[in-house]
Amino acid sequence: MAEIGILEVNLGAPTALALGRALIIAGLAVAVAAWLSGWLAAQRGRRRTFAWALLLAPFFTPPLLISYAFSKFALALVAAPWSHEALYIGVLALKLTPVAVIVRRLVPPPLSAPAWHVYRMLGIASWRERVLFRLRGAGRSPWLAAGVVFLLAFADFELASLWSVKTWTVAIFDAQIGGLALGETLRLAAIPLAVQIALLALGAWNRHDFAAVALREERSASRAAWTYLIASSLLICAVPLGIVSAQAVSGWRTLSAHFILTREIGASVFFALAAALLADLGARLGRRRRAAVLLAVPGLLGALVVALLVLALFQRPALRPAYDTPLPLILALALGLLPLAFMLRALTPRTTPALHLARQTGSRRVLWPLQTRPRVIAFGALFYWAYFDFTASSILAPVGFTPVFVRLHNLAHYGQTDALSAMMLAAFAVPILTVLLAGAVARFTAGRR
Repeated sequence: MAEIGILEVNLGAPTALALGRALIIAGLAVAVAAWLSGWLAAQRGRRRTFAWALLLAPFFTPPLLISYAFSKFALALVAAPWSHEALYIGVLALKLTPVAVIVRRLVPPPLSAPAWHVYRMLGIASWRERVLFRLRGAGRSPWLAAGVVFLLAFADFELASLWSVKTWTVAIFDAQIGGLALGETLRLAAIPLAVQIALLALGAWNRHDFAAVALREERSASRAAWTYLIASSLLICAVPLGIVSAQAVSGWRTLSAHFILTREIGASVFFALAAALLADLGARLGRRRRAAVLLAVPGLLGALVVALLVLALFQRPALRPAYDTPLPLILALALGLLPLAFMLRALTPRTTPALHLARQTGSRRVLWPLQTRPRVIAFGALFYWAYFDFTASSILAPVGFTPVFVRLHNLAHYGQTDALSAMMLAAFAVPILTVLLAGAVARFTAGRR
């Protein structure tokens, strides 16, 4: 009981720090998204594809890759708290800004482009009126984007864990893994959970419709936009990958002679595939707005909270026989994937004249770029995201069927080595190669038919 009391005293400060960081990150992400969204909407052809690829690269870079690659640098800054905090906030803001951009892409603004043009023609002189008009003209999308980014930043665990960042998720995870009773762990998480639920309730109270819309096109500041996209993708994706790859060169010989991760990688592929299938099914069933919101809410609470709630569910007498099976982890991963699944489904074109004609002709070759390829990409993204999970897997994985990143994350706490970097790189390559191979097979099949 003494340990519980100490943890209760110490949990207030990490929660307050996480709250402050999340507010800063949400503000930064919304500010960048407001500037970047219109510019992205103005891009066409290959420039548009390349710009979106650069934007999404930080978001889809595994947190363990970033935290492991920069761990020496981050831990060296622990003695300088402000620099340590600035590094963590900056990296997490760059990683979550794409979410704010996508939300602004999905939520239509109340004013059309002609309305904005008329506003400029009027030449309102008062700065107060201009500020109020812009706030009203932006609609709910900035607030909704800020809310989603806030939730993701507030619930972050994987990036903070290896960098020794003081946050409530690390404290609660350590308590649960350290043997604290589940009921006590959930009681400790009550205040952070109340913050998340209050924000979700506020977002649900404000009605909004999701639809892919064309934002105001802004062709100015093109050089600055490209500079930001290239710099963020280099810092969050390319540089960590380069660091790990350079370290892995001398570790390949040892790894190739004694590859010990086959079972763990197989477990990760199994859980990711099952969770992606379940999440994709959930996204298809939740077509109505209310159903979609209810299904997406648990995933927005973060992997740690979802895992603890699923753990409590399967410790009930009726479900206890299924406790040490793959079912709890598959369910937790699927719940965590549902917000991403709904977002990808909203971005996928439903019906267009060209798609309608392609369906009428029944040509799979014509349907490939209009319908099949977007669905394959969306499912591949779900599989990819579930494969890299660590938090839920470390809590819910059945005995003897441990996913690969649980083992790699535990090994990473002992420092960087050439062999570990080689194992990291091999584990990172599996989902990428799997998604590319599945896409190539789907493309070949569509062409043949």
